[in-house]
Amino acid sequence: MASKYNTKVYCRQALIGGNYGLLDLETFIPNPDYYSALLWHRLMGKGVLSIDFSGSSFLRAYAHCSKHKSGVSILLINLSKSTGFSVTVRNNLNIDLAEVSVLKQTVSWYGEKVYDGSERREEYHLSGKEGNYLSRIMLLNGNPLQLTEDGEIPELSPVLTAINSPISIAPLSIAFVVFPNFEAKACA
Repeated sequence: MASKYNTKVYCRQALIGGNYGLLDLETFIPNPDYYSALLWHRLMGKGVLSIDFSGSSFLRAYAHCSKHKSGVSILLINLSKSTGFSVTVRNNLNIDLAEVSVLKQTVSWYGEKVYDGSERREEYHLSGKEGNYLSRIMLLNGNPLQLTEDGEIPELSPVLTAINSPISIAPLSIAFVVFPNFEAKACA
């Protein structure tokens, strides 16, 4: 929405302190939000792509041109406490929602390019430990994010997945997904 209204800058309320700090006030260890902000900064480029779909109000989707490389990065946010979603992405950005038996909705982008199944996308799934959205421990693809022994930010490694397979997003989680070589005219 901010992009539609030509917003140029967004400022977070606090880096340290208050209830919104990215770093713990006393230890300066990253709070869970830090990792989602870091992935946004590393993966989401300046070019914003419009996504319009009707469906569950618990699923949010945002698409940007990828940062520092060709392709598109999307962010999926599942606000549901109990429902997972399966998201299928294709490349011309026509969106269609359909119900699935176990997973509530499917988002599909139909496209022009046919993939032979060898190309991979990067997935970064963030969730609270044991599915607890209030957890002080953030998981990346099921692994706890903790500072290294030297106090450095851990490597944020993606899971590589077949580009045409559905994205499963668990309840109360977010997923950054990078599609290399995705053909979006706005990103050329």
